[in-house]
Amino acid sequence: MLLLNAQDIRGCTDITKLLAVLARDYRASVRTPEKVPPRHVIEHPAQQAFSLFMPAVLADRKVMGIKVSSFFPGNANRGLPAINGAVLLLDSDTGRLQAMLDGCALTALRTAAMSALATDRLCPVAQPTLAVIGAGVQAKAHIEAMAEIRALRRVRVVARDLDRCHAFAVSMSEQVGVPVEAVKSIEQALFDADIVCTTTSHDKPSPLIQSHQLKPGVHINAIGGSTLQACEVDPCLLSQALIHVDDPQAAMHESGEISQALARSLITPEQVVGLEAVLQEPALPWHAATSYFRCVGHASQDMIVAMHLYTTALERQLGHRCNYFVSSMTNLT
Repeated sequence: MLLLNAQDIRGCTDITKLLAVLARDYRASVRTPEKVPPRHVIEHPAQQAFSLFMPAVLADRKVMGIKVSSFFPGNANRGLPAINGAVLLLDSDTGRLQAMLDGCALTALRTAAMSALATDRLCPVAQPTLAVIGAGVQAKAHIEAMAEIRALRRVRVVARDLDRCHAFAVSMSEQVGVPVEAVKSIEQALFDADIVCTTTSHDKPSPLIQSHQLKPGVHINAIGGSTLQACEVDPCLLSQALIHVDDPQAAMHESGEISQALARSLITPEQVVGLEAVLQEPALPWHAATSYFRCVGHASQDMIVAMHLYTTALERQLGHRCNYFVSSMTNLT
């Protein structure tokens, strides 16, 4: 078995190649109950937390495995990441455990890559202004991914802790070579933004983003607020936007703003369209309309990314080999 930690995953990451793999395999993946069952959610009310168990078998790609991921928002007070877990990749011919990958690092990479795929197909602006709400792991991954697909003009970041947000902005500006500014309010962050990424742990039904704060034609990637009660974006905005999601059934039952918009008859289920609709080749013509992408996560994405990282790690000799039957480990590097 190959063990890949966060550092190994970073060493395997090439966003451009990953986007091509995701687009190709995501188009080909067939969502059937037998191959990608609905995720199993276990809630932990005392901690206001939950755990996800997400298996998948992609027979055409000879990929199977499971992701176990937990979201514990109170971990920040313990100096621990809010998201923890692992992805187990299994050999589709024998069922043997091929690899175990850091779930937090893979989830951040996968989510940002899915947002980048959506943005690349839905946002026509070549040198956009990017607004990011949040200054954590997902915010970092999204800025990196957006910088790979667009020549960013500037980035504005807003978070609850202004000092932490300033430090984050300085670090990201140095990393991506683009001016990154920490601002005090969501209104300031959203001003004149062409792309908006919400990477929050927002858990309330009142939206963070109001329609009037956004300019027409903006593209929104909503990936935080991961409970049904959480609403990051004004549901009224959805009635004016092209709506794409990674998993329509899950999004309608797990996204706060989508479920609110449906309940208020602002949109219909038919308007909640899978991302594969815009991953056609050649690409469809761009529309000038406001666009919205909600990523709730789908096991097929995790397995596609896990297999890509696994094969890349083998090529680059990254990670650690572990023969768990005899409890021995060998460094490949």
